[in-house]
Order: sequence, then C-alpha cells, then structure tokens
Amino acid sequence: MSANDLDKAEQGAAEKLTKPENGSPEDGKAADGGLDADEVEPKLAPFAGMGKEELLKVSSEPFWVYTRWTLLVLFWLAWIAMLVGAIVIIVTAPRCAPRPELEWWEHGGFLRVFTRSFRDSDGNGIGDLKGIEEKADYLKELNVKSVQISAPYGAGNFTDVDPDFGTMADFDSLVAALHDKGLKLVVDFDPNHSGMDHPWFVQSAASKADDNAFKDYYVWADGVGGNPPNNWLSVTGGPAWNYSAARDQWYLHTFQPEQPDLNYRNADVRAAVMDALRFWAARGADGFRLTSAKYLVEDAALTDEPANPNYSGDPGKYDSLSHPYTTNTEETHSLLQEFRTTLDEFAKDGDSYRLLLADVMDANVRQVVKYYSSNGTREADIVLNYDLLAMQGGGDKPGNKTFGRIQSWLDNLPDGKRANWMIGSESSPRVGGGLYARAASLLLLLLPGTPLAYYGDEIGMADVNGLSTSPMQWNNTDNAGFTDPGVAPWTPLPQNYSAVNVGTQKQDASSILSMFMAAAALRDEPAFQWGGFSNGLTSDSVLSFRREHAGATSYLVAANLGAVATTQDYTAAGFPAEGTVVLSTGMDRGKDEKLKLNALALQPGEAVVLSY
Repeated sequence: MSANDLDKAEQGAAEKLTKPENGSPEDGKAADGGLDADEVEPKLAPFAGMGKEELLKVSSEPFWVYTRWTLLVLFWLAWIAMLVGAIVIIVTAPRCAPRPELEWWEHGGFLRVFTRSFRDSDGNGIGDLKGIEEKADYLKELNVKSVQISAPYGAGNFTDVDPDFGTMADFDSLVAALHDKGLKLVVDFDPNHSGMDHPWFVQSAASKADDNAFKDYYVWADGVGGNPPNNWLSVTGGPAWNYSAARDQWYLHTFQPEQPDLNYRNADVRAAVMDALRFWAARGADGFRLTSAKYLVEDAALTDEPANPNYSGDPGKYDSLSHPYTTNTEETHSLLQEFRTTLDEFAKDGDSYRLLLADVMDANVRQVVKYYSSNGTREADIVLNYDLLAMQGGGDKPGNKTFGRIQSWLDNLPDGKRANWMIGSESSPRVGGGLYARAASLLLLLLPGTPLAYYGDEIGMADVNGLSTSPMQWNNTDNAGFTDPGVAPWTPLPQNYSAVNVGTQKQDASSILSMFMAAAALRDEPAFQWGGFSNGLTSDSVLSFRREHAGATSYLVAANLGAVATTQDYTAAGFPAEGTVVLSTGMDRGKDEKLKLNALALQPGEAVVLSY
C-alpha cells in the first residue's frame, strides 16, 4: 500500500466521524448547545490485518523463508532424537526375565491320600477308590491341583485293582471324575518287590532248573554253610534272606519275608515291569511315585556290607551296617532312567506329560538329589524331600534349625529342578493336633516349590495309637462319616472326631481348614509361583522368609515355632515400615490390617503373611 493510498484512507475515516448520519441533529451539534461536530474527538477503526496478496508477498521474503525452514528442520531433528532415545532405553534398560511356563505338577500342590483310610464307600470298613471319587468336590475345594493315592493294585498282580479298593471300573471312574474337575491323579508304584502269591514268584520258587522261564525273576543265592549268602540286613530287622526248600536257595527281601525282591538284571523282569507302568499310564494315571527307589538294584557280587561306625545298638538292626552294596547303586540310577524313558513314550504320542516321583528316603541330601539326574540323563521330576518331617516346633532353636533344613535342600537342588516339601506321611508322626500344626501347614504351602500335603493335616488330625493312618474325619456322626454307622473301621478313630472334622470346620471361618484353603489359593500369586526365596529375619524361635518377584506384590512370611512370644524389628533387615495382613494362622487378624514391622509380635505357634 502506497503512502497516498494510506492518506486517503485516513481522510475518509475522519469524514465518517464528523458527518451526521441521515441528517440527525444528534450526530451533529447537540440540541442543548453541546459540542460541535468538528469538536468531536476522532476514533480510529480497528486494524483489519493484511490481505491475502500482501501476506503471500511478505511470506516470500528471504527472512521468513529461512525462518520457516529452520523451524521445520529443528522439529524433525527433535522428533528423531526422541525416537532414537526411546529405542535406546528400551534396548538397554534392564528387563524382567519372562516367567517360565510351569508344568501341571509345578503349578499347584498335591494331597497325599492313604486310600485305605480316606473313605469307605461299600461299608466294609476299608477305604476304597469309589470313596475317593465321592470326595472329588472336597479335593477341588482344597485348592490342590493333584491327588496322590496308594498303589491301586495288590502285591499279587501289578495290573489289576486290589479287591480291597474296588474294581478296574472304579479306577477308570475315579480318573474321569478327577480329570473332570481339573485335577491330576498320581499313583504309587512299588517296583522293588512283589508278593509271594504273585505268579512270577510262585513259578520262580518252584524250580531253579534252566527250563524255568521265571527262574531268575527274583534275587536267589546259595547259602554259606547253612547260613544266608551274606550279612545283608532287612530294613525291618534281621537277615535280608529267606530260605526256600524247593530250590535249596535263599531269596532276598529288603523288607518283609513276604515281599521278595525282583531281579532287575533280568531283561524280562525289566520289560514286564515297564509294561505294568505303561498299563496304568494308558488308563489315565498322570504320574507315578516310585517307592523304595534306592533299593532297586543290589551289588551283583553280594559283597558283605561294612559295620556302621556311628552305631552302638543291637547288631541285628538295619542301621548297624552301612549300605553301599544294597542302596543307591549305579544300576539303580540306570533303571530310573529307563522308567523315565518309558513314561516319555506317552508325551511323544501327543498325550500329557507323565510325572515321575522318586521316593528315596535317605538322610544324605546329596545322595537324594542325584535321583533328579545321573551322568546328565534325566531320572525323576520330583525326588521326595522328607527334611521337614521333624518340624514339630517348640524344641531347641526350631526357627534356625528349620530354616537350615530348607536352605540345605535348596542349596543342593540341581539347577532347573523344582523343590518339594512334606510335613506328613503314613510312615511318620503327624505334625497335626498340636500348637504348631497351623504354622507348619502355612509354611508347607508357601515355600518355593511343590508342596505335598498329607490327608487330614488340613483339619489338624493327630496320630492314633502312634499311627498316622487313622480314618479321615468327615463329620461328627458315627464313625466320623468314614464308613457306615455300626461298621468297625479297619483301624481305630480318634476320640476328638466330633470336634475335629471337615463338616464342622467348613462352617468355621477361623478353622485350620479355612486357613489351609486360603494359603493354597495364595500360591497362585506370582511371588509364590515364580518368586525368589530368602531369609527374612530368622531367629532361634522364628522362621521367616521373603518371597519376591519383579513387578509383583512381595510377601513376608513369619512363623513363631518357639515356646514363648516374640517381637522382632524387621525394618533392620530391610523391610518397609509396615506390612499389610494377607493371612494369619488364627484367621483372627483383620485382612488388610496394617502392622508395624519394627515391632512385629507373634505368639507361640502363630504365623502371618504380610504383603509390602
């Protein structure tokens, strides 16, 4: 716009301000003699901005072109820099390891069921397979994932159900019922021996002639001067040999004389036993517990065993000797590998993986863990750990001693193998019925690895006459609901079953059964499935540990196994100022209650689980 054009625009605006519109006197001079029109102060119109052509002209000037390009380049440089920075952070920042996919036997706990004592369905006083099936809903409610039962077969036939326990149809029905509820079934399989009434032994004992196909199915040997072949002892006491007049030889029995040991140096025996294992796997068994695993193959030369230098009792007792020639031999490990290979056949056919547990029962943990693998070859998936059976509480330094047993097992566990824990079995006293029963079950379920609970421990059952195999206590009716009223159970019931039973405890939110179910459900938390394990603030009386997993809630588990109340400062061990109650053994602490960790007090037998 030129200077002349601008002057004309300003002059026109001034004329509009001074010229009355439509001749109105109000726009000129006021009627009452106010200001004249030429005395009115001029008003400037608002600036209307540049027109399109003028803007295009200005924007084309070199200064603005250069400015625009500079800003555009800077924008893209900044965007690329942020993108590269984000990629660098993603690539170089520490990342959480992916959670490994767990097998079915790693994910949840087991319940060990002693079939004879669980539930009698036909009123003969003996628990049976159909009785277990009747309680399938209860097993599901416990929040366990697998049921482990006694061997379904008798010692006289490896491929048929013991008549005491029912029929093959009952076994098939049990498998279907458990699988329908998402539960797995693991059965005992005892390959060490058969019964004397087994057809194999009957024929083997008949003759040692070469034309007897079963001649070498068992371990036979000539005596020495009318005495047994060597000094080997039976686990139950006395010589491990029994004389057979028909053969004029002695047969080996690691346990009772009625349980002759099979000879696994005979290829026909190995093949027949593997076929028996296949039989039960094909009928739906999801896994097997190999009992008496360390005794399977003995020294071929029948070498005398040395005296135990740490023993000073009866010389006829099993522990009076050391047992390098009858336990844990290299041939036994080779046989375990063959069992594992046999079960792998089912996975190859697209079926589910078959679990193999080895029951070794050896005090030497280094010897026990060898049954996971030997010479780099797989053997058992789980080698049963009995180290916590002694956890009774209230004794000498129970906190430190129990933690020591736990840490010893974990330290000796081969890489990549999963720990397991037991606090009860048919061959040991129950931890239940006492002050520490709840704490023991809570610890069992929340330690790293796979817990194997024993039937009845979930309701705090106690031993009867020194035995841990008394009938399951289902309710407060006659015979505790184990068998029909008026029928004598095969073994006595405890006197307290009217108060200690499943029916009563299911109605009580503070019962040990309610606590057990809650603790078993808590195992689904990432910290308990995949998390690390480390000492919390263990003392002579208190066992405590932390379970932590990256990106998930962390937990402190603390149990007073001592005889007096304790108060401990967990903040000194690196814990936060307070924790939130998730679970307590008495079920009496408020859920989500906040507890100060600088003075956490626990009564004898009390345990808590706190999140932080």
